[in-house]
Amino acid sequence: MSKKGNIKHRNLWHWKRSPLPWTVLIVGIGLVLLGVRLVLPHFVQHYANKVLNRSKTYAGHIGHVTMHLWRGAYEIDDINITKRNGKVPAPFFSAKSLDLSLQWDALFHGKFVSKIKIKSPDLNFVQGPTPEQSQKGTEHNWGDTLSSLVPFKINELVVTNGQIHFKNPTSNPPVDIWVDKLFAVATNFGNARNVKQELPAGVMATGRTLGKGEFNFNARVNPIAKTPTFQMSGQLTNVDMVELNPFMKAYGKFTVAKGGFAFFTSFAAKDNKYDGYVKVLFTNLKVFSLEKEEKSRDPLQAFWDMIVGSVKSILKNQPHDQLATKIPITGEFKNTDIHIWPTIQNLLQNAFVRALTPKQDKPVTIHNAEQVQPPAK
Repeated sequence: MSKKGNIKHRNLWHWKRSPLPWTVLIVGIGLVLLGVRLVLPHFVQHYANKVLNRSKTYAGHIGHVTMHLWRGAYEIDDINITKRNGKVPAPFFSAKSLDLSLQWDALFHGKFVSKIKIKSPDLNFVQGPTPEQSQKGTEHNWGDTLSSLVPFKINELVVTNGQIHFKNPTSNPPVDIWVDKLFAVATNFGNARNVKQELPAGVMATGRTLGKGEFNFNARVNPIAKTPTFQMSGQLTNVDMVELNPFMKAYGKFTVAKGGFAFFTSFAAKDNKYDGYVKVLFTNLKVFSLEKEEKSRDPLQAFWDMIVGSVKSILKNQPHDQLATKIPITGEFKNTDIHIWPTIQNLLQNAFVRALTPKQDKPVTIHNAEQVQPPAK
């Protein structure tokens, strides 16, 4: 070996044996990672605000961003999305935090998918006298927005302590129908576990409604099917209708003195066909009668209440003090068939033969949807 080669070899050996270069290297890497850790939240915040403001109808803003590099995640605080013209009194969407992370357990199945946790979301649909004073959320594709914020396909979604409102602040009286304490879980929408079932994804939700009601929802879905393919069931029970009086007065022009309400449904769809039913029950229902109204009351309003009360008295199941019917709905997605005669038949049967049971009937499955015959042309 030449003298020059020996010198290089000794220098390399000396560098390897010396603790100082390794310390400098480690410290340098640490400083780079620290710099990335400090800068990245500001970059993500800027990028997220830019994404949320792409809509021409809605403007979005987020607060603090926290990075969790060790689990491949970041958390966004204080999300707020509002209508741009400022004429709607409530934000379209707000949330305490949104946690987006890589779903590590899916990596064992060879899938790079993400999981989203949303804490305390609040979603507001508003009906007003003009489009500027209303917000439906349909003016923008929020799926594209969410996809831009998440680097991988969404596989799991968890919602805790959520609220959903339908508001009409300009109606007489003002209306606010809500669901709160919403807990919802959607799983395997990215088919991360390569499940071979026909309906591999699942959705469940529970919550509380205005009038102390309780609702429960369950569904199985095929998210990659070319046509809607799912089966679901849901129920809403123990609703005190008195608390719904603002809504019924504004939209139905009547009010009630007392009464309970329950709602049950089950639907399934496959091959562009669907089958299902809706069952509604009213118990101990009493519409405000003409004799008990104040003298200053609008006579047309009082007359309508009297008509509603009379119809209710005729059709309710007297031994159970129950007004109920089951509405079957079948058809194709472009040709809905709501069966009017079976609905009337169920209403009369409940009134004069037997009461409908206040519980979920046999669930409708995708096999029922497969057997639906399209209406004759």
